[in-house]
Amino acid sequence: MTRSSLGSQRSRINRRAFLRGTAGVALGLPFLESLPERSAWAAGQDPVFSLFICAVDGIVPASFFPNSLGALTREDLAAAGKATSKLSAHAENLLFLRGIDWPAGAIADSHAESLCMALTALKPQGSGPAARGSGPSADWVIARKVQPGVAPLTLYAGTKRGYINESLSFSAAGTVTAASNNPYELYQKLIGIVSADGTPAPGSAQAQRLLLESRKSIHDLVRDDLRDLMSNSRMSSADRQRLQQHFDAIRDLEVTIDGMGEEMVKGCNWGGVELSKLQALQTFAFTQDGMIEDIVRLQMSLVALAFACNYNRTATLQWGDGTDGTVYAVPSNETLHWKLHYICHRTQSDSATGDNPLAAQAHAEIDAVRMQTLAAGLDHFKARGLEDRSFVLWTNGIADCPSDSFKNVPNIIWGSGGGHLKQAAYVDAGGTTNSPLLNALITAAIKDTGETMENFGVGPAGQLPAVLA
Repeated sequence: MTRSSLGSQRSRINRRAFLRGTAGVALGLPFLESLPERSAWAAGQDPVFSLFICAVDGIVPASFFPNSLGALTREDLAAAGKATSKLSAHAENLLFLRGIDWPAGAIADSHAESLCMALTALKPQGSGPAARGSGPSADWVIARKVQPGVAPLTLYAGTKRGYINESLSFSAAGTVTAASNNPYELYQKLIGIVSADGTPAPGSAQAQRLLLESRKSIHDLVRDDLRDLMSNSRMSSADRQRLQQHFDAIRDLEVTIDGMGEEMVKGCNWGGVELSKLQALQTFAFTQDGMIEDIVRLQMSLVALAFACNYNRTATLQWGDGTDGTVYAVPSNETLHWKLHYICHRTQSDSATGDNPLAAQAHAEIDAVRMQTLAAGLDHFKARGLEDRSFVLWTNGIADCPSDSFKNVPNIIWGSGGGHLKQAAYVDAGGTTNSPLLNALITAAIKDTGETMENFGVGPAGQLPAVLA
Protein backbone atom coordinates (compact mmCIF):
# COMPACT_ATOMS: atom_id res chain seq x y z
CA MET A 1 0.00 0.00 0.00
CA THR A 2 1.44 3.40 -1.00
CA ARG A 3 1.75 6.44 1.22
CA SER A 4 -0.76 8.33 -0.96
CA SER A 5 -3.35 5.55 -0.71
CA LEU A 6 -2.92 5.46 3.06
CA GLY A 7 -3.47 9.19 3.13
CA SER A 8 -6.65 8.98 1.09
CA GLN A 9 -8.04 6.36 3.48
CA ARG A 10 -7.13 8.45 6.50
CA SER A 11 -9.12 11.42 5.22
CA ARG A 12 -12.29 9.30 5.38
CA ILE A 13 -11.82 7.91 8.88
CA ASN A 14 -14.24 9.26 11.45
CA ARG A 15 -12.71 11.24 14.30
CA ARG A 16 -13.87 8.68 16.91
CA ALA A 17 -11.66 6.05 15.27
CA PHE A 18 -8.50 8.00 16.02
CA LEU A 19 -6.04 7.74 18.84
CA ARG A 20 -3.89 10.44 20.30
CA GLY A 21 -0.29 10.10 21.42
CA THR A 22 1.27 12.63 23.79
CA ALA A 23 4.18 12.44 26.25
CA GLY A 24 4.43 8.71 25.62
CA VAL A 25 0.74 8.16 26.41
CA ALA A 26 -1.39 6.45 23.75
CA LEU A 27 -4.97 7.52 24.40
CA GLY A 28 -8.17 6.71 22.53
CA LEU A 29 -10.84 9.39 22.34
CA PRO A 30 -13.02 7.42 24.79
CA PHE A 31 -10.17 7.80 27.31
CA LEU A 32 -9.94 11.54 26.67
CA GLU A 33 -13.65 11.94 27.25
CA SER A 34 -13.19 10.53 30.75
CA LEU A 35 -10.69 13.28 31.64
CA PRO A 36 -11.15 15.26 33.71
CA GLU A 37 -14.94 15.21 34.20
CA ARG A 38 -15.34 11.50 35.04
CA SER A 39 -11.95 10.97 36.62
CA ALA A 40 -11.68 10.98 40.39
CA TRP A 41 -8.01 11.86 39.92
CA ALA A 42 -9.10 15.32 38.83
CA ALA A 43 -10.83 15.80 42.18
CA GLY A 44 -7.68 14.86 44.06
CA GLN A 45 -9.02 11.47 45.11
CA ASP A 46 -7.55 8.36 43.53
CA PRO A 47 -10.14 5.89 42.21
CA VAL A 48 -9.91 2.17 42.97
CA PHE A 49 -10.41 -0.27 40.11
CA SER A 50 -11.89 -3.73 40.60
CA LEU A 51 -11.74 -6.97 38.62
CA PHE A 52 -13.76 -9.99 39.77
CA ILE A 53 -12.71 -13.36 38.32
CA CYS A 54 -14.55 -16.63 38.85
CA ALA A 55 -13.17 -19.91 37.53
CA VAL A 56 -15.13 -23.17 37.40
CA ASP A 57 -14.95 -26.86 38.36
CA GLY A 58 -13.18 -26.41 41.69
CA ILE A 59 -9.66 -27.09 42.90
CA VAL A 60 -7.72 -29.81 44.70
CA PRO A 61 -7.54 -28.25 48.21
CA ALA A 62 -4.61 -30.32 49.51
CA SER A 63 -2.30 -29.05 46.78
CA PHE A 64 -3.59 -25.50 46.34
CA PHE A 65 -2.87 -23.13 49.25
CA PRO A 66 0.15 -23.20 51.60
CA ASN A 67 -0.18 -25.47 54.63
CA SER A 68 -0.15 -22.67 57.22
CA LEU A 69 -1.85 -19.34 57.78
CA GLY A 70 0.25 -16.25 58.26
CA ALA A 71 2.57 -13.96 56.33
CA LEU A 72 3.31 -14.60 52.67
CA THR A 73 6.80 -14.11 51.28
CA ARG A 74 8.11 -14.85 47.82
CA GLU A 75 10.57 -17.39 49.11
CA ASP A 76 8.14 -19.28 51.35
CA LEU A 77 5.37 -19.31 48.75
CA ALA A 78 7.68 -20.59 46.04
CA ALA A 79 9.04 -23.30 48.36
CA ALA A 80 5.55 -24.49 49.38
CA GLY A 81 5.24 -26.50 46.17
CA LYS A 82 1.51 -25.82 45.85
CA ALA A 83 -0.50 -24.55 42.86
CA THR A 84 -0.41 -21.04 44.30
CA SER A 85 3.39 -21.20 44.31
CA LYS A 86 3.04 -20.02 40.70
CA LEU A 87 2.00 -16.65 42.19
CA SER A 88 5.12 -16.26 44.31
CA ALA A 89 6.42 -13.24 42.35
CA HIS A 90 3.31 -11.36 43.54
CA ALA A 91 3.48 -12.45 47.18
CA GLU A 92 3.72 -8.92 48.60
CA ASN A 93 0.41 -8.00 46.92
CA LEU A 94 -1.52 -11.22 47.65
CA LEU A 95 -4.14 -12.09 50.23
CA PHE A 96 -5.16 -15.76 50.41
CA LEU A 97 -8.47 -16.45 52.11
CA ARG A 98 -10.04 -19.63 53.43
CA GLY A 99 -13.32 -20.12 55.29
CA ILE A 100 -15.70 -18.49 52.77
CA ASP A 101 -18.95 -20.32 51.94
CA TRP A 102 -21.62 -19.63 49.37
CA PRO A 103 -24.95 -18.54 50.92
CA ALA A 104 -26.89 -21.70 49.94
CA GLY A 105 -26.38 -25.36 49.26
CA ALA A 106 -26.76 -26.85 45.80
CA ILE A 107 -30.32 -27.16 44.51
CA ALA A 108 -30.02 -28.99 41.21
CA ASP A 109 -26.72 -28.16 39.48
CA SER A 110 -23.94 -26.77 41.61
CA HIS A 111 -21.88 -25.81 38.56
CA ALA A 112 -24.59 -23.38 37.43
CA GLU A 113 -25.98 -22.17 40.73
CA SER A 114 -22.61 -21.43 42.29
CA LEU A 115 -21.76 -18.83 39.64
CA CYS A 116 -25.00 -16.97 40.47
CA MET A 117 -23.90 -16.60 44.12
CA ALA A 118 -20.24 -15.71 43.63
CA LEU A 119 -20.80 -11.96 43.24
CA THR A 120 -24.36 -11.54 44.58
CA ALA A 121 -23.95 -13.31 47.96
CA LEU A 122 -27.55 -14.47 47.57
CA LYS A 123 -29.24 -17.80 47.01
CA PRO A 124 -30.05 -17.92 43.28
CA GLN A 125 -33.40 -17.70 41.59
CA GLY A 126 -34.38 -20.92 39.85
CA SER A 127 -32.15 -23.95 39.56
CA GLY A 128 -29.85 -25.78 37.17
CA PRO A 129 -28.93 -23.99 33.94
CA ALA A 130 -31.92 -21.66 34.41
CA ALA A 131 -30.54 -20.31 37.70
CA ARG A 132 -30.05 -16.55 37.90
CA GLY A 133 -28.77 -14.12 40.49
CA SER A 134 -31.34 -12.90 43.01
CA GLY A 135 -29.96 -9.38 42.98
CA PRO A 136 -27.31 -7.20 41.34
CA SER A 137 -23.74 -8.45 41.46
CA ALA A 138 -20.91 -6.51 43.11
CA ASP A 139 -19.58 -5.12 39.83
CA TRP A 140 -22.93 -3.46 39.05
CA VAL A 141 -23.23 -2.04 42.56
CA ILE A 142 -19.79 -0.50 42.17
CA ALA A 143 -20.42 0.80 38.66
CA ARG A 144 -23.63 2.58 39.64
CA LYS A 145 -21.85 4.42 42.44
CA VAL A 146 -18.59 5.41 40.73
CA GLN A 147 -19.51 5.62 37.03
CA PRO A 148 -23.27 6.21 36.68
CA GLY A 149 -24.56 5.27 33.27
CA VAL A 150 -21.49 3.21 32.36
CA ALA A 151 -21.83 -0.57 32.44
CA PRO A 152 -19.04 -2.74 33.88
CA LEU A 153 -16.76 -4.57 31.49
CA THR A 154 -18.23 -8.08 31.36
CA LEU A 155 -15.83 -10.68 29.94
CA TYR A 156 -15.69 -14.42 29.46
CA ALA A 157 -13.09 -17.03 28.65
CA GLY A 158 -14.28 -20.27 27.11
CA THR A 159 -16.81 -21.61 24.68
CA LYS A 160 -20.52 -20.90 24.96
CA ARG A 161 -22.18 -24.24 24.43
CA GLY A 162 -25.75 -23.26 25.24
CA TYR A 163 -25.90 -24.97 28.65
CA ILE A 164 -24.70 -22.71 31.46
CA ASN A 165 -22.80 -19.98 29.60
CA GLU A 166 -22.36 -16.62 31.37
CA SER A 167 -23.84 -16.60 34.86
CA LEU A 168 -21.61 -14.25 36.86
CA SER A 169 -22.63 -10.61 36.35
CA PHE A 170 -26.21 -9.46 37.04
CA SER A 171 -27.52 -5.92 36.62
CA ALA A 172 -30.62 -6.84 38.64
CA ALA A 173 -32.38 -9.90 39.98
CA GLY A 174 -32.80 -12.38 37.15
CA THR A 175 -30.99 -10.22 34.59
CA VAL A 176 -27.67 -11.71 33.49
CA THR A 177 -25.18 -9.47 31.69
CA ALA A 178 -24.00 -10.69 28.30
CA ALA A 179 -20.26 -11.37 28.40
CA SER A 180 -17.74 -11.11 25.58
CA ASN A 181 -15.55 -14.18 25.05
CA ASN A 182 -13.34 -12.64 22.35
CA PRO A 183 -10.69 -10.17 23.60
CA TYR A 184 -10.66 -8.58 20.15
CA GLU A 185 -14.02 -6.98 20.99
CA LEU A 186 -12.61 -5.10 23.98
CA TYR A 187 -9.49 -4.29 21.97
CA GLN A 188 -11.72 -2.64 19.35
CA LYS A 189 -13.36 -0.50 21.99
CA LEU A 190 -10.06 0.60 23.43
CA ILE A 191 -8.70 1.75 20.08
CA GLY A 192 -11.90 3.60 19.22
CA ILE A 193 -12.93 1.31 16.34
CA VAL A 194 -16.12 0.44 18.22
CA SER A 195 -18.06 3.07 20.13
CA ALA A 196 -18.42 2.81 23.89
CA ASP A 197 -21.97 1.46 23.50
CA GLY A 198 -20.70 -1.43 21.38
CA THR A 199 -22.05 -0.23 18.00
CA PRO A 200 -19.67 0.13 15.04
CA ALA A 201 -18.30 3.64 14.81
CA PRO A 202 -18.50 5.41 11.44
CA GLY A 203 -15.32 4.77 9.53
CA SER A 204 -14.52 1.70 11.62
CA ALA A 205 -13.92 -0.58 8.65
CA GLN A 206 -11.35 1.79 7.15
CA ALA A 207 -9.68 2.37 10.51
CA GLN A 208 -9.50 -1.35 11.20
CA ARG A 209 -7.99 -2.11 7.81
CA LEU A 210 -5.50 0.73 8.16
CA LEU A 211 -4.37 -0.48 11.58
CA LEU A 212 -3.95 -4.06 10.44
CA GLU A 213 -2.21 -3.24 7.17
CA SER A 214 0.09 -0.45 8.25
CA ARG A 215 1.22 -2.14 11.51
CA LYS A 216 2.27 1.30 12.70
CA SER A 217 2.36 2.31 16.30
CA ILE A 218 -0.75 4.18 17.39
CA HIS A 219 1.29 7.28 18.11
CA ASP A 220 2.73 7.41 14.59
CA LEU A 221 -0.61 6.62 12.98
CA VAL A 222 -2.48 9.43 14.67
CA ARG A 223 0.00 12.24 14.11
CA ASP A 224 -0.85 12.58 10.41
CA ASP A 225 -4.52 11.66 10.84
CA LEU A 226 -5.25 14.59 13.11
CA ARG A 227 -3.37 17.00 10.88
CA ASP A 228 -5.42 15.81 7.90
CA LEU A 229 -8.67 16.12 9.83
CA MET A 230 -8.02 19.66 11.03
CA SER A 231 -7.31 20.83 7.47
CA ASN A 232 -10.22 18.97 5.85
CA SER A 233 -12.56 21.53 4.28
CA ARG A 234 -15.53 19.21 4.77
CA MET A 235 -15.18 19.19 8.56
CA SER A 236 -17.80 21.23 10.34
CA SER A 237 -16.89 24.02 12.71
CA ALA A 238 -18.39 21.95 15.55
CA ASP A 239 -16.07 19.06 14.76
CA ARG A 240 -13.06 21.39 14.58
CA GLN A 241 -14.05 22.83 17.94
CA ARG A 242 -14.35 19.33 19.41
CA LEU A 243 -10.90 18.35 18.13
CA GLN A 244 -9.46 21.57 19.52
CA GLN A 245 -10.96 20.65 22.91
CA HIS A 246 -9.14 17.33 22.73
CA PHE A 247 -5.89 19.15 21.94
CA ASP A 248 -6.54 21.43 24.90
CA ALA A 249 -7.24 18.43 27.16
CA ILE A 250 -3.89 16.93 26.21
CA ARG A 251 -2.12 20.23 26.95
CA ASP A 252 -3.85 20.40 30.33
CA LEU A 253 -2.71 16.86 31.04
CA GLU A 254 0.89 17.85 30.25
CA VAL A 255 0.67 20.89 32.53
CA THR A 256 -0.62 18.79 35.44
CA ILE A 257 1.83 15.95 34.79
CA ASP A 258 2.82 15.60 38.43
CA GLY A 259 0.60 13.27 40.46
CA MET A 260 -2.09 12.06 38.12
CA GLY A 261 -0.03 12.70 35.02
CA GLU A 262 2.91 10.59 36.11
CA GLU A 263 0.63 7.63 36.76
CA MET A 264 -1.03 8.06 33.40
CA VAL A 265 2.31 8.17 31.59
CA LYS A 266 3.36 5.05 33.43
CA GLY A 267 0.32 2.94 32.75
CA CYS A 268 -1.84 4.29 29.92
CA ASN A 269 -0.02 2.92 26.90
CA TRP A 270 0.02 -0.22 24.77
CA GLY A 271 3.28 -1.53 26.21
CA GLY A 272 3.16 -5.27 26.94
CA VAL A 273 -0.15 -5.87 25.17
CA GLU A 274 0.11 -8.74 22.68
CA LEU A 275 -1.30 -6.79 19.74
CA SER A 276 -0.52 -9.43 17.10
CA LYS A 277 -2.42 -12.08 19.07
CA LEU A 278 -5.37 -9.75 19.58
CA GLN A 279 -5.50 -8.83 15.91
CA ALA A 280 -5.40 -12.51 14.95
CA LEU A 281 -8.66 -12.95 16.88
CA GLN A 282 -10.49 -10.79 14.34
CA THR A 283 -11.59 -14.14 12.91
CA PHE A 284 -12.42 -15.87 16.18
CA ALA A 285 -12.89 -19.60 16.49
CA PHE A 286 -12.63 -20.90 20.04
CA THR A 287 -11.02 -24.30 20.51
CA GLN A 288 -11.08 -26.52 23.59
CA ASP A 289 -7.42 -27.51 23.48
CA GLY A 290 -6.27 -25.06 26.13
CA MET A 291 -6.97 -21.83 24.23
CA ILE A 292 -8.92 -20.70 27.28
CA GLU A 293 -5.68 -19.83 29.08
CA ASP A 294 -4.59 -17.49 26.27
CA ILE A 295 -8.00 -15.82 26.31
CA VAL A 296 -7.82 -15.24 30.08
CA ARG A 297 -4.39 -13.68 29.80
CA LEU A 298 -5.40 -11.41 26.90
CA GLN A 299 -8.62 -10.33 28.64
CA MET A 300 -6.69 -9.47 31.79
CA SER A 301 -4.10 -7.47 29.86
CA LEU A 302 -6.84 -5.35 28.30
CA VAL A 303 -8.63 -4.82 31.61
CA ALA A 304 -5.36 -3.59 33.11
CA LEU A 305 -5.01 -1.14 30.23
CA ALA A 306 -8.63 0.01 30.56
CA PHE A 307 -8.08 0.65 34.27
CA ALA A 308 -4.78 2.46 33.78
CA CYS A 309 -6.48 4.78 31.29
CA ASN A 310 -9.60 5.22 33.47
CA TYR A 311 -11.76 3.87 30.64
CA ASN A 312 -13.80 1.81 33.12
CA ARG A 313 -13.65 1.26 36.87
CA THR A 314 -14.90 -2.32 37.28
CA ALA A 315 -15.00 -5.61 35.37
CA THR A 316 -15.84 -9.30 35.65
CA LEU A 317 -14.25 -12.31 33.97
CA GLN A 318 -15.90 -15.73 33.98
CA TRP A 319 -13.19 -18.38 33.47
CA GLY A 320 -15.04 -21.32 31.91
CA ASP A 321 -18.63 -22.32 31.17
CA GLY A 322 -19.55 -24.10 34.39
CA THR A 323 -19.17 -27.59 32.94
CA ASP A 324 -15.96 -26.74 31.17
CA GLY A 325 -14.97 -28.73 28.10
CA THR A 326 -11.33 -27.68 27.94
CA VAL A 327 -8.92 -30.57 27.39
CA TYR A 328 -5.77 -29.52 29.25
CA ALA A 329 -2.46 -30.88 27.99
CA VAL A 330 -1.06 -31.67 31.44
CA PRO A 331 1.03 -34.83 31.96
CA SER A 332 -1.63 -36.80 33.83
CA ASN A 333 -4.22 -36.08 31.14
CA GLU A 334 -2.15 -37.38 28.24
CA THR A 335 -3.66 -40.86 28.58
CA LEU A 336 -7.15 -39.85 29.68
CA HIS A 337 -7.58 -36.89 27.32
CA TRP A 338 -10.62 -35.86 29.37
CA LYS A 339 -12.28 -32.47 29.45
CA LEU A 340 -12.04 -30.53 32.70
CA HIS A 341 -15.57 -31.35 33.83
CA TYR A 342 -14.87 -35.10 33.58
CA ILE A 343 -11.63 -34.59 35.51
CA CYS A 344 -13.60 -32.66 38.12
CA HIS A 345 -16.01 -35.60 38.50
CA ARG A 346 -13.11 -38.09 38.45
CA THR A 347 -14.98 -40.13 35.84
CA GLN A 348 -15.95 -39.74 32.20
CA SER A 349 -19.39 -38.37 32.98
CA ASP A 350 -21.11 -35.00 33.41
CA SER A 351 -23.24 -36.29 36.28
CA ALA A 352 -21.75 -39.38 37.92
CA THR A 353 -18.90 -39.25 40.46
CA GLY A 354 -15.82 -41.49 40.35
CA ASP A 355 -12.44 -41.82 42.02
CA ASN A 356 -9.94 -42.05 39.16
CA PRO A 357 -6.56 -41.19 40.76
CA LEU A 358 -5.07 -40.05 37.44
CA ALA A 359 -7.89 -37.56 37.06
CA ALA A 360 -7.24 -36.25 40.57
CA GLN A 361 -3.58 -35.71 39.73
CA ALA A 362 -4.51 -34.06 36.43
CA HIS A 363 -6.80 -31.67 38.31
CA ALA A 364 -3.94 -30.64 40.60
CA GLU A 365 -1.75 -30.02 37.55
CA ILE A 366 -4.52 -27.94 35.94
CA ASP A 367 -4.75 -25.84 39.11
CA ALA A 368 -1.06 -25.03 38.68
CA VAL A 369 -1.59 -24.11 35.02
CA ARG A 370 -4.44 -21.78 35.92
CA MET A 371 -2.40 -20.11 38.66
CA GLN A 372 0.42 -19.59 36.17
CA THR A 373 -2.07 -17.89 33.84
CA LEU A 374 -3.38 -15.75 36.71
CA ALA A 375 0.19 -14.71 37.52
CA ALA A 376 0.77 -13.69 33.89
CA GLY A 377 -2.40 -11.60 33.95
CA LEU A 378 -1.39 -9.94 37.21
CA ASP A 379 1.96 -9.06 35.65
CA HIS A 380 0.07 -6.59 33.44
CA PHE A 381 -1.59 -4.98 36.46
CA LYS A 382 1.76 -4.72 38.23
CA ALA A 383 3.49 -3.27 35.17
CA ARG A 384 0.87 -0.49 35.04
CA GLY A 385 1.33 0.42 38.70
CA LEU A 386 -2.12 -0.75 39.75
CA GLU A 387 -1.17 -2.70 42.88
CA ASP A 388 -2.22 0.15 45.19
CA ARG A 389 -5.03 1.50 43.00
CA SER A 390 -7.01 -1.68 42.37
CA PHE A 391 -7.86 -5.16 43.52
CA VAL A 392 -8.36 -8.40 41.62
CA LEU A 393 -10.52 -11.08 43.24
CA TRP A 394 -10.05 -14.66 41.99
CA THR A 395 -12.46 -17.31 43.20
CA ASN A 396 -14.04 -20.52 41.94
CA GLY A 397 -17.64 -21.57 41.43
CA ILE A 398 -17.22 -24.56 43.75
CA ALA A 399 -14.77 -25.43 46.48
CA ASP A 400 -13.50 -28.78 45.26
CA CYS A 401 -14.24 -31.76 43.10
CA PRO A 402 -15.77 -34.25 43.01
CA SER A 403 -17.84 -33.17 46.03
CA ASP A 404 -19.03 -29.93 44.32
CA SER A 405 -19.02 -28.38 47.79
CA PHE A 406 -19.97 -24.77 48.51
CA LYS A 407 -17.99 -24.81 51.77
CA ASN A 408 -14.54 -23.22 52.00
CA VAL A 409 -14.49 -21.84 48.48
CA PRO A 410 -10.98 -20.61 47.58
CA ASN A 411 -10.47 -16.85 47.32
CA ILE A 412 -7.39 -14.89 46.28
CA ILE A 413 -7.12 -11.10 46.34
CA TRP A 414 -4.36 -9.16 44.59
CA GLY A 415 -3.85 -5.47 45.31
CA SER A 416 -4.56 -3.27 48.30
CA GLY A 417 -7.65 -1.53 46.91
CA GLY A 418 -6.26 1.90 47.77
CA GLY A 419 -4.80 0.68 51.05
CA HIS A 420 -8.11 -0.77 52.28
CA LEU A 421 -7.12 -4.44 52.08
CA LYS A 422 -4.54 -6.53 53.88
CA GLN A 423 -1.57 -7.74 51.85
CA ALA A 424 1.03 -10.52 51.94
CA ALA A 425 -1.01 -12.82 54.18
CA TYR A 426 -3.03 -16.04 54.29
CA VAL A 427 -6.04 -15.57 56.57
CA ASP A 428 -9.13 -17.45 57.78
CA ALA A 429 -12.63 -15.94 57.40
CA GLY A 430 -14.06 -18.41 59.90
CA GLY A 431 -16.78 -20.06 57.80
CA THR A 432 -18.85 -17.01 56.89
CA THR A 433 -20.77 -16.37 53.69
CA ASN A 434 -19.15 -14.18 51.05
CA SER A 435 -21.35 -11.22 52.03
CA PRO A 436 -18.87 -9.53 54.44
CA LEU A 437 -16.04 -10.19 51.99
CA LEU A 438 -17.93 -8.43 49.21
CA ASN A 439 -18.88 -5.64 51.64
CA ALA A 440 -15.16 -4.99 52.13
CA LEU A 441 -14.35 -5.14 48.42
CA ILE A 442 -17.22 -2.87 47.38
CA THR A 443 -16.22 -0.40 50.09
CA ALA A 444 -12.65 -0.33 48.77
CA ALA A 445 -13.97 0.38 45.27
CA ILE A 446 -16.35 3.20 46.27
CA LYS A 447 -14.31 4.90 48.99
CA ASP A 448 -13.62 7.92 46.81
CA THR A 449 -17.39 8.61 46.85
CA GLY A 450 -17.36 8.79 50.65
CA GLU A 451 -19.59 5.70 50.96
CA THR A 452 -19.23 2.27 52.53
CA MET A 453 -21.05 -1.02 52.02
CA GLU A 454 -22.20 -2.90 55.11
CA ASN A 455 -25.14 -5.11 54.08
CA PHE A 456 -24.57 -6.56 50.63
CA GLY A 457 -26.11 -9.99 50.05
CA VAL A 458 -27.14 -12.28 52.90
CA GLY A 459 -24.94 -12.98 55.88
CA PRO A 460 -23.18 -11.09 58.67
CA ALA A 461 -23.39 -7.33 58.32
CA GLY A 462 -20.29 -5.23 58.00
CA GLN A 463 -16.93 -5.76 56.35
CA LEU A 464 -14.89 -8.91 56.90
CA PRO A 465 -12.22 -7.95 59.49
CA ALA A 466 -9.81 -10.63 58.29
CA VAL A 467 -9.22 -8.85 54.96
CA LEU A 468 -8.98 -5.25 56.21
CA ALA A 469 -5.61 -3.51 56.37
